[in-house]
Amino acid sequence: MRKSLINVVVISLGIFLCSWDNQAQEKIVVNVQKRGATVSPSMYGIFFEEINHAGDGGLYAELVQNRSFEDGQLPEGYSLRGNVIVPPPVKNHLTGKVNQIEDRKMRWNPEPVRGWSLQAKDPDAAGIKVTGERPYFGTAPNSLEITVHDASQEVAVVNGGFWGMGIEAGGKYHLRTIVRVSADYKGTVQARLLSENGNVLASCPIETARPEEWNDFRKTLTAKGKDAKAKLAIVFNGTGKVWLDYVSLFPDNTFKGRKNGLRKDIARMIAGLKPSFVRWPGGTIVGGITLDTRMDWKKMLGDPASRPGEIVTWGYRCSYGLGYYEMLQFCEDIGADFMYVCNVGLGDQYRMGNACPEDSVRFYIDDCLNAIEYAIGDKSTVWGARRVADGHSEPFPLKYVEVGNEHWGEEYIRRFAVFHDAIKERYPQLQIIYNAQEFKADTTEQVKTDLTDPHFYETVQGFYRKNNFFDRHPRGKYNIYVGEYACNSGVGSGNMAAALSEAAFIDGMERNGDLVTMTSFAPLLENVNDRRWPVNLIRFNSEKVIGRSSYYVQQMASLNRPAYNVWNSLNEGKSDTLRLQFMASGIDESTGELVLKFVNGSGDTFPTVIQLDGTTEVQKEGKIISLAATSGKEENTPDEPRKIYPQESRFDGFGKTFSYEFIPYSYTVLRIKIM
Repeated sequence: MRKSLINVVVISLGIFLCSWDNQAQEKIVVNVQKRGATVSPSMYGIFFEEINHAGDGGLYAELVQNRSFEDGQLPEGYSLRGNVIVPPPVKNHLTGKVNQIEDRKMRWNPEPVRGWSLQAKDPDAAGIKVTGERPYFGTAPNSLEITVHDASQEVAVVNGGFWGMGIEAGGKYHLRTIVRVSADYKGTVQARLLSENGNVLASCPIETARPEEWNDFRKTLTAKGKDAKAKLAIVFNGTGKVWLDYVSLFPDNTFKGRKNGLRKDIARMIAGLKPSFVRWPGGTIVGGITLDTRMDWKKMLGDPASRPGEIVTWGYRCSYGLGYYEMLQFCEDIGADFMYVCNVGLGDQYRMGNACPEDSVRFYIDDCLNAIEYAIGDKSTVWGARRVADGHSEPFPLKYVEVGNEHWGEEYIRRFAVFHDAIKERYPQLQIIYNAQEFKADTTEQVKTDLTDPHFYETVQGFYRKNNFFDRHPRGKYNIYVGEYACNSGVGSGNMAAALSEAAFIDGMERNGDLVTMTSFAPLLENVNDRRWPVNLIRFNSEKVIGRSSYYVQQMASLNRPAYNVWNSLNEGKSDTLRLQFMASGIDESTGELVLKFVNGSGDTFPTVIQLDGTTEVQKEGKIISLAATSGKEENTPDEPRKIYPQESRFDGFGKTFSYEFIPYSYTVLRIKIM
C-alpha cells in the first residue's frame, strides 16, 4: 500500500513537471533603483463633449426633452434636405471650396415638435404648433401653442423624456412651467407624472391666475412609484388656447444636491475615475458645423429657461442647460482642474471649416479672455463680478486653455500664436495647448506652446504596436496631452480586446511620463438609444449606467498611478514585434509600494518569474486587482453591467523572486510593499 502511494506521487510529480516545462515561465526583472520618468499627477483626466446625448438625456439631470420648444429651430441660413441638415455654402479655409454635405452628412429629426405628442379624442379636437409670438425670454423665443376645440374629453401634450424618464418611488421632482392662457380659456391646466402604462405617479394643478400673461409656476412632485419609462403630461379640460414657453422636470436628488445639476449615478461614475482635469466643451462642437453654430459659453449662463441652446455637429440641438457654470462647478465638486477649449475663429474642419475674417479674430481672442475672466477673475472684473452674481464668489479651478480643436494648416498655426501670446500676457499661470489634428513633429516644432494634443483612434493591433510610440519622441520644447484616444474599430460597442489594447497604450504613455503628462479617453458618455460614435467609455439608459471594460482599465490605471517609473526587462528589445504582453512598473511614494500593471492580451495564461532587484526587503502579503474576461469579444451590457469588473484580492506569495501566472485576457495590478 505504501509503495503504491509513493509511485502515484512520483508519477503525478512527473506529469506536473512536464506540464510546467511545456509552459515555460517568462523571467521579468524589475530594478526599483533604476528610476525612470516621473508620472504626472495630471496624467488621467476626462473629456466631455455633447455627443451621443451625453449631456441632454445623460449627465444633465433634466428629464424633459425639448423643454423650451427650441429643438426644431434651425440656425439662420440652414435648411433641411429630408432629414439631413444643409449648412449655408461657406468656403472651407483650407481648400477655398464649399464642402459638399454628402461628404459629411449631419442627420436631423424633422418632427415639428420633437419630444412632444398631442393626445386628443380625434384630430379635430385639438392642434399644436410652435410659435415665436410674445416670448417670455427673447433669447429663447419659441413656445408651444395648444388650441383646444373640443374639451368633451381631456386633451394633453405628453413628453416621454429622453427614451423614458427614470423615476424613483418616493423621489421628489421639481416641476417648472411657464404658461399663458387665452382670456376665453375657462378650463384648468394640470401636470401629471405617468407610468409607462398610464398610471398616475404624481399630479398637481398648474396655476394660471393671470390670463393673457405669462405665469412662472413651480411645484415639487413626489412620485408614488418607480418607472424607467415614465412620462410627463400637461392636461387641458377647456376650450381655447394655452401657450407653454418652458416645461421642466428636475430631480431633487442631483449630484452634490446642486440646482440645475447632474444625474447622480452618471456623475458618480465619472467621479469614480478620480480625474485630475476635465476638458470641455469639445471636440468638434467647439468649431460648430459653421462658426455660427459654435458653442457659445456666454449663452450658457443665467436662468436655464433663457438659454437658447444650439445645434451640435452630431445632429441634434443641445439645450445649453449643462453650461459653463455647471461644468466649472462639477470640476470643483470632484476635485478636478478645468480645461477650457476656445474657438479660434475657425469652424470645424471636418464640417464646413469656414474662417472668420481677419478683422474679426480679435473678437474671438476677447471672447476667450472673457471666458477665463469669468472662471478666475476677481469681483472687480466685469466677468468675475458676473460669476459672483451667479453664486460663486471664489475662482473656479481653471488651469488649462486649449486653442481650437483638430485644426491644421498655416492659418491655424498663425492664429494659435496670436491666441497664445494674448492669453499668456494676461494669465501667465495658465497652460496653453496646441491641438493639431495631424501629429507631426516637424509641424509642431514651429509652435511655441506648453502642450500639444494629438488624437489616436486605433484598432486593437494598432494600439499594441503603439506601446512604444513615445519612446523616441523628441523632448524639450513641449509636453504632450493625448486628449482623445480609443480603440474603436472592429470591437463591437467596446469589448475586452479593445480595453486591453488601450491598457498597453496607457502603459507606454505612463512610461514616457516626462513627455506625456495628460491623457483623456474619448468619447466619455453614450445614451444607448442614440449612439453617434461607435465606442464610448460609459453607457447608460434612463435607469442604468454601464462602465465598459475600458472604463475599468482607465479607473485601475488612474487609481494606481505611481509617482515615478522604474525599469523592467519586459520592455527591453521587443519594440519591433507585435506583442500581447506588456508591463508598467513604478513606485507609489505615498504607500511605499511597487506598482506593477500587466497586460495579457492573449487567450493563454502567461506564467512568469518576477525578480525584484534593488530592494532589501519585500513584504510577503500584498494586493492584486484583476480585470479579466473569458474572451476578447466579451462586453458589459445593460443586462450584465459587471460581467467584466475588477476583482481585488490579497496575495501572500510576494518576495524578491516570486512566480505569478497572469490569466488570459486580463489587466492586472500588483501592489507590493518594499523596503
